[in-house]
Amino acid sequence: MRAPFFAVAIVAASALVSVTPARAQPVTRTVPAPPADPGRSPDAAFVAKASDAAAVDAELATLAATRARSAAVKAFAKQVLDAHTALAGELEAMGRTSPIAGAPRAEPAKADAAATGAMQAVAALRSQPPAAFDAAFIAAMIASREAAVALFEAESRDGRDAEVKEWAARQLPALREQLVAVRALRPRPSP
Repeated sequence: MRAPFFAVAIVAASALVSVTPARAQPVTRTVPAPPADPGRSPDAAFVAKASDAAAVDAELATLAATRARSAAVKAFAKQVLDAHTALAGELEAMGRTSPIAGAPRAEPAKADAAATGAMQAVAALRSQPPAAFDAAFIAAMIASREAAVALFEAESRDGRDAEVKEWAARQLPALREQLVAVRALRPRPSP
């Protein structure tokens, strides 16, 4: 589930040049620069990536909740679904208060490429035979959690919007705990 993205008005301004009749010389009037488009900021890109990643994780976890053989894998899938629900709610609430979090997606081409990759990950997991499903889900979630930790660390360190940056920092402990938990689910090699 994606958080709703609200339309952001873009103000276009330009320098006005007029000619004074007495001197016939141009007079330049400056107009304040338009406000930055929050939909094109790195913080908005982070919010879009976090939202998309959470939606993919939820879809993968939904598959695992029904197809996994191991009770531990099913329990982890439920944890991912619960975390997704909480994250989506927080993103939606932040979208009502932050122009960054509520900004529309700036680069549909990149979003389409990410969506294609996400669909491929879901399709790959869906196509796994029952005996290989748990291991494939675990591998997908390890990769997802590693990417999420890196994404949220970067935002919490480098973000420009204080609200989004602080929110990303608050999410890190839970993401790290999930990474540890899913790594613990990996099958142990036989001695």
